[in-house]
Amino acid sequence: MRTIALAVLAVLCVAPVRASVAADTLGRDGGLPVRVARVRHAIDSMLNRRDTRDSARVDTTYLRRAPERLRLKVRINCSGSDIDTRGVYGGAPYEARLEAKLRTTLSFGASYRGLSVGVALNPAKLTGEDRDYELILNAYGNRCGADVILQSSKTYEGTLGGGVGDRDVPVGSVSQDMLTVNAYYVFSGRRFSFPAAFTQSWLQLRSSGSFMLGLTLMGGRLKSAQGADGLSGERTLGIICAGIGAGYGYNWVVGGKWLLHLSTLPELVVFSRSRLTTPGGREKMPYRFPNVIAVGRMAVVRHFDRYFVGMTAVVNTSHLGDSRQLSVGNTKWRARMFVGVKL
Repeated sequence: MRTIALAVLAVLCVAPVRASVAADTLGRDGGLPVRVARVRHAIDSMLNRRDTRDSARVDTTYLRRAPERLRLKVRINCSGSDIDTRGVYGGAPYEARLEAKLRTTLSFGASYRGLSVGVALNPAKLTGEDRDYELILNAYGNRCGADVILQSSKTYEGTLGGGVGDRDVPVGSVSQDMLTVNAYYVFSGRRFSFPAAFTQSWLQLRSSGSFMLGLTLMGGRLKSAQGADGLSGERTLGIICAGIGAGYGYNWVVGGKWLLHLSTLPELVVFSRSRLTTPGGREKMPYRFPNVIAVGRMAVVRHFDRYFVGMTAVVNTSHLGDSRQLSVGNTKWRARMFVGVKL
């Protein structure tokens, strides 16, 4: 019995020492640098599997994933929006042409093996001169991809003409809030790459093109303050629509260093649930075939040994309604110039 008691006492005395040593070891092994290394290893393992899978799905004589793991970019972004409204009011035709103020931002981005993050600075925000907001998310793949654009513009101004009389539309009297999703599907993703032109995460080695399918979803509202458009009362146009279409894109490779991209996706509106609210009530927005949406993209990229420069542009246009009653044409564009370094 005495022997058992001594053994139990020895265990109780030694156990705290062993626990303390284990805690110290865990503290050293679980330090921040070690945790970061473990996270990076897990991410690299996942991306290695992705690269192996994606490389098996492309023709490597045309496409190759960029070998550099890290790329840093400095970008200058410009964007703008125009609205062209036509219709009939009180038996007289009218036309309003509006334009939002040009937005210019400076952004910095980092991309690690195709995973990107960026931050943008708008100098006009610092002075309080810009009341517009814009959020753009991009996901470009060789087979499919999409742009998500959230826009809030309160700086439209322009002119109103026609039977209601000519007059100016002052800044702030017309606003627009709109969410747009533009998706594409590429038939020849084995040889043609959108990411090569827009994210530089792939390299286009030889010229190639492809037919594409496009899908656009739009939802939002266009609001005119009372008397702002020369018509009586506040008017709000709520827009919900979807378009489906087909188009073509092409990547030209020039001299092994230059990449030129051009693509277009015209679409027909196949669903529309748009409503116009006025002091007189709420009514359906008129429809006249065809209502259309179109997405155009272009890019120019020049690769050097360690650096790359270029510019990209995306233009979204839509025409909804019937000009004999009420139609709204909307053009949304954005352009980007960038310089980057490969690490």
